[in-house]
Amino acid sequence: MNAARFDYHIHESYSEDAQYSTVERYILEAEKKGIEEIAFTTHFIITGPYTNYGPQPSQIPEYIDNIHRLDETTDVRLKVGLEVDYFSEKERELKALIDEYNFDFILGGVHYIRNYDIAGRSDTPLFFSGRSVLEATSEYFSVWKDAIESGIFDVMSHPDYWKRFLYLVRPEPAAFSEYGRVNEAIDSLLSYNVGIEVNSSGRRHKQGAQYPAREFLEAVHSAGLKKVTIGSDSHLPEQLGFWLPEAVELLKDVGFKYISSFTDRKCYSNPIETVVRTMKNQ
Repeated sequence: MNAARFDYHIHESYSEDAQYSTVERYILEAEKKGIEEIAFTTHFIITGPYTNYGPQPSQIPEYIDNIHRLDETTDVRLKVGLEVDYFSEKERELKALIDEYNFDFILGGVHYIRNYDIAGRSDTPLFFSGRSVLEATSEYFSVWKDAIESGIFDVMSHPDYWKRFLYLVRPEPAAFSEYGRVNEAIDSLLSYNVGIEVNSSGRRHKQGAQYPAREFLEAVHSAGLKKVTIGSDSHLPEQLGFWLPEAVELLKDVGFKYISSFTDRKCYSNPIETVVRTMKNQ
């Protein structure tokens, strides 16, 4: 069995949609699977109708303390992070809150535009309604670009997550040529030194492809991006590490040389050949 050494997108019990997935359970799963380092990235949504999906600001100290306490009980390295939804009108508050604490890693997310949950089963058809995929994704990548340029985030999560329920809009998947203002967003990734992740959760979804598409990875690699993390987007401990060895092979095939990890918001480059290890059958 092969295992990736890192998993940098994990939701535990402070995420409303992972409330029974405790840090303790993830530790046991990581020890069993041979995953050396995991970054907890619970949802943090500062405004709108979905603020209960993650901790309230007053709960962040206990969220951090719980991970630090349990880090002392295992050889698995536990990193403290958040998956923070971006809202342009809340930039100042988000910066102040994140700067208040010693996080290892901050993922940026764009799940909500104009109060649409753009990758939600109910809202996806509404977000894409009455316009082309190109027009809808242009709006998405404009917001995604603003998030990059906010300076808040280390890495942007699942770049084309909007395609999760696109099959409810039309049967054929989106072509990369329909990725709206993606090239402008890629330019901003380079200018602001922000990375992207390969998120394997799409391999569990009906559309059956990781986020982002290979063509996106080829585009950012050609542009010179080197900062990339891998994450399962686990909401259950059993999902930890899912498809990450394959994600590493995909990145290697595209031409990437390193996988990124983080401590105290500082990026470390791990040679890609060292990231997947072979485990004895348990």
